[in-house]
Amino acid sequence: MKRLSFATMFLAIVALLGSCQKPATVEVVALQDNLQPRLMQAALFAETAPEGLIESLGLQEGVPASVCAFMVNTQDKQILFDAGNGNDDSQLLPALTKAGYTASDIDYVMITHMHGDHIGGMTRDGKAVFENATLYIPKIEYDGWIAMGEERSAQMRAMIAAYGDRVKIFSASDTLPCDVEAIAAVGHTPGHTAYRVGDVVIAGDVMHGVALQLEHPEICARFDTDKVNAVASRKMLIEKARTEGLRMYGMHFPAPYYLDLK
Repeated sequence: MKRLSFATMFLAIVALLGSCQKPATVEVVALQDNLQPRLMQAALFAETAPEGLIESLGLQEGVPASVCAFMVNTQDKQILFDAGNGNDDSQLLPALTKAGYTASDIDYVMITHMHGDHIGGMTRDGKAVFENATLYIPKIEYDGWIAMGEERSAQMRAMIAAYGDRVKIFSASDTLPCDVEAIAAVGHTPGHTAYRVGDVVIAGDVMHGVALQLEHPEICARFDTDKVNAVASRKMLIEKARTEGLRMYGMHFPAPYYLDLK
């Protein structure tokens, strides 16, 4: 399969101790979904940021960010983590093509949470975009959105209908393919979930503004529905990455879309 240069797509090669034919390496492909450069409005963090911090860091005009999904290639299976907005300006599928893959190459999709900028790209005109993929959804997240009622959960339910019998709603005790480990990181949403693959952690929306939240994990974005648990999850995942030597990828991290916290 064709591969393009580093200039067209960011690729990170890291060690993996996994199944899926036990490959020596795993390839992480960052798929930037946003067409234009993106800033998170500083006002989104103002409620919990210490007075004067945003100004002292020169972030009054916004906090650098992105909208990303990530594909992990285990050399045997391709795993997509989230799928971007799926709107008319979505760059996820073009980015996948530039990396030498197509939507039909994706074997598994694992969802961090059910916000539209993470699951919007799963369907197009009511049909599954990733026609060969099995979709993995954390049960705690599924249950949380079902409890919100039909209107709030409509996008999730439409996605599930499109993938039919290829949907797996998994519990914490379940085994995921390719030795992927689900990590409960609740707070942003009821069942927000991060994933570990070897020495990589896909952090979802644990941090919306790295420039603020890495050193001040007590700061929440307005999007966090349960701020107490969001702060606890953020601190937990940052500490886990630091103590276990993990590279952390985040769906709203600015380029290069990861942090080395070793």
